Amino acid sequence: GSLTLVAAMLIGARRYGARRMAFPALIPLLLSMAAPFQWVLMSAPLIGWLAAVQVERGRSYGDAIAAASIPGAGLGLLLLGALHGEMLPTRDLVDSWVPALQEVGTEAPLPDTVSLEQLVETMLAVLPGTAYLSLLMVAVLGYRVAEAVGPRFGTQVPAAVPLHQWRLWETLIWALIVCLAMSFLADEGLISGLAVNGLLVLSVLYAVQGLAVARWLMRRMQVQRFLEVLVYALLVFTSGVSVLALAGIGLMDTWFDWRRLGHRRHGDAGSQAN
Repeated sequence: GSLTLVAAMLIGARRYGARRMAFPALIPLLLSMAAPFQWVLMSAPLIGWLAAVQVERGRSYGDAIAAASIPGAGLGLLLLGALHGEMLPTRDLVDSWVPALQEVGTEAPLPDTVSLEQLVETMLAVLPGTAYLSLLMVAVLGYRVAEAVGPRFGTQVPAAVPLHQWRLWETLIWALIVCLAMSFLADEGLISGLAVNGLLVLSVLYAVQGLAVARWLMRRMQVQRFLEVLVYALLVFTSGVSVLALAGIGLMDTWFDWRRLGHRRHGDAGSQAN
């Protein structure tokens, strides 16, 4: 449903103009105040509209997705503040969720070194970053849906950057450095939570960049399709290790630029992001 709403708003804004579609994009978000658990679905039209504004201005694909991810950033910050404030205290949530999960036998498959309480605390700690990544994925996939179905409605959406040419902005390395510094300086509290979730988001983004490098390499080596599928399947089955390895590859690509994408001007390089 979210992907459909993003695509519909993006196509509608491309056809009738972003200014005319501004109010329809905000109505669902205002309604979400009465249904906070539907915030992801309700924010989908705003995600599509924000992307459409950037497209209408002639900005790059990366700029469009970065703007479309603003609702996700807002949701993440709200959750972060609520979990470290009085609205959704983490301790209260853990105390209420653990007994409920124990009743359904959730604790049985856990390793001996990990308690259910620790698992719930970890899930809550990374909830803001997970929420941002979820809405970022909605923006990316919704844009691709709009690109695919737009011609059927007489509307063209600029093509998204192919995965093998996808590259983050090089300046994001400073965000990684800042998050690492905050994680060392703050042991707990809001700053520590911001650092942990920032590291989670950046790790996933750099892992995707590492996947883009792997796909580029397989295309360059003309790897057969079934072997490429086997590689992806192996990455899925070894996700715990492969995510870290891909994140390292993506991070190194920032410096070594194996695909020679960094020679493009900054605006074009930005189009590789997101």
